[in-house]
Amino acid sequence: MVLMNTLKHFALLPLLFTGTALMAAEAPQHASSDVAAGLLSVKIDGMQDLPITGLKMIKTGDKVVFMSSNGRFAFYGGKLLDVWTQQEIKELPDIDRIANRIDLSRMKLTLDDLGPVTVGHGKDTVVIFIDPRCPFCGKVMKDLQALQERYTFKLVMVPILGQESQNVVVKLACQQASGGKKIQDSVRQRLLKQDYAGLPTDNPAQCNKEPLQKAIVTAKLFALPGVPYLIAPDGRTHSGAPEVLADWLENKPAVEQAQPKTKSDKAEKKP
Repeated sequence: MVLMNTLKHFALLPLLFTGTALMAAEAPQHASSDVAAGLLSVKIDGMQDLPITGLKMIKTGDKVVFMSSNGRFAFYGGKLLDVWTQQEIKELPDIDRIANRIDLSRMKLTLDDLGPVTVGHGKDTVVIFIDPRCPFCGKVMKDLQALQERYTFKLVMVPILGQESQNVVVKLACQQASGGKKIQDSVRQRLLKQDYAGLPTDNPAQCNKEPLQKAIVTAKLFALPGVPYLIAPDGRTHSGAPEVLADWLENKPAVEQAQPKTKSDKAEKKP
């Protein structure tokens, strides 16, 4: 347990150097998110990128840890560990069982801290990272409307498609965080219809940007390859719009498709 707690401190380090840059333009002077809590308590004697994609070497005192860029996987003491879920990866099947999933319950991540727009009221929760201007996100949001009785969808907005997306996300996030139920219903309908005409020109004077900042940091932590990015109730992840959303959520095998057709908008542009 002591080892895992130490590694969880290390896992936050990439956010200090990369994730927080995404929200630099909006960040207040004080710490904007508690996602990186504990960073200052870790004394780092050295950290250097290796000529290997996605791997860092971290040294603290007499300890050396090799860690993935997003802080999830660590090689320490001859063991490969999933820091997020606090589990050791020993066999190839562990890759699918552990590494290809995101277990939000083990991460102790509070979804509502990310300012999500909630759609549906089902028992099982599905997390979807979206850009409001992404057409493939629009497909997912259209498909999920028929599944509201079974699932609760948490739509987390992140602006990855440039300045216009950033403007829309900030305005919607400000309304979502600052408004009452009527305004939040309006934000939900705008997202589902991807109708952003008539949005206020200026952001509210008292806009709480902390949920949006946490959402951006979390998206960076998850190393989103694009949007939409889905996390199923059982932790399975999917980048792109599933051909049939209901089938993917139920983990039905796509026997009729050699290669499932999925589409996404890549995170080529940063706000």
